Amino acid sequence: MPSLFEKKSNPDEMSLFEHLEDLRFTIIRSIGGILIFAILAFLFKEFIFNTIILGPQKPDFITNQLLCRLGTLIGSDAICINQEDIKIINIEIAGQFKAHLLISIIAGFVLGMPIVLREIWNFVKPALNPGEQKGYYFSLFMSSILFFIGVAFGYFMLSPVTIDFLSTYVLDTTIENHIRLGSYVRIITMLCLATGIVFEMPLIIIFLTANRIITTNILRKYRKHVIIFFLIISAIITPPDVISQFLVSIPMYLLYEISIRIARIMERKLAKDMDF
Repeated sequence: MPSLFEKKSNPDEMSLFEHLEDLRFTIIRSIGGILIFAILAFLFKEFIFNTIILGPQKPDFITNQLLCRLGTLIGSDAICINQEDIKIINIEIAGQFKAHLLISIIAGFVLGMPIVLREIWNFVKPALNPGEQKGYYFSLFMSSILFFIGVAFGYFMLSPVTIDFLSTYVLDTTIENHIRLGSYVRIITMLCLATGIVFEMPLIIIFLTANRIITTNILRKYRKHVIIFFLIISAIITPPDVISQFLVSIPMYLLYEISIRIARIMERKLAKDMDF
């Protein structure tokens, strides 16, 4: 009797129960990978919180330093951001512990993403034909790379700009800004996680094109609609400031255009293969 962990060579031979069992173990292994990294993040609290989470609001953060140097070169102080540490307060008795848990879970998800992607690809791989399976390792590698590039973009680009804008924005000079710990942590973690997921868009478009679900002609035809969609998405995943929204929507649009060109090359190759 075959093990439940084994995949049959022909997915058509698998019953519905076996598919569900396979999916269950895929989810369990993915969660297990995330938990391992989450526990490690929980144990390395000082580095994760003091160095990484609090990093973007510090004057010596690399992005803040580079922008200040650029500001000096062009003779403008407007882009020299986060030159004073912001005051973060906690008003809940369990606030710091809850923030610690949230940071650990998000860190576990980010670091464990290659494991999650591998499990997803392993689950769908038996349903692919031999030609589609050839790109398995490349797709797995690229999906992980794109995710980490997106996380890095959210961390090094979006986070410092967003923190500076929101922490210095005032309605009246008599009102003092006291940033809640939970609010600060959510902005940093959600920005990084959201941009990491958004940067997976090229692979999704290429996959849909390769399986003839959409065509590059459709992608070009609805380009204007997609731009509006990107603006809406960026408004949802970023804090309510125009700068952050454009910093997200512009890379999304560039990724979309790159995806169209790669998908077009793939369409031509598929058409040439069909001629043979």
